[in-house]
Amino acid sequence: MKNKAINALIEMGMPADIKGFQYIVEAMGLFETDNVWREKTTFLYYKLSKMYDTTPCGVERAIRHAFSIVLKSGYLKAVEKYLTLQRTTNSNLLATFFLRLSQEG
Repeated sequence: MKNKAINALIEMGMPADIKGFQYIVEAMGLFETDNVWREKTTFLYYKLSKMYDTTPCGVERAIRHAFSIVLKSGYLKAVEKYLTLQRTTNSNLLATFFLRLSQEG
């Protein structure tokens, strides 16, 4: 799942050198292992913050920034393939991204 996420994020035009990129990749790996991470985004931020020795607020902000980059200036066809352009909250974008990656087989 992590490799799929990396390929999709790059396809959408997300810079691989921003913190949010790695957080999203790790989130996809966590989503694959347990549904609890998809149900409560705050738990996800906390888990990622412990993994990367940062704060949950920093994780949330980095993910939001990463998604905003591709939503504003990413490759539109790829963005529409993996994300939704409505309800662009972190939790909705992460869930949509995971579901679309899961459907790819």
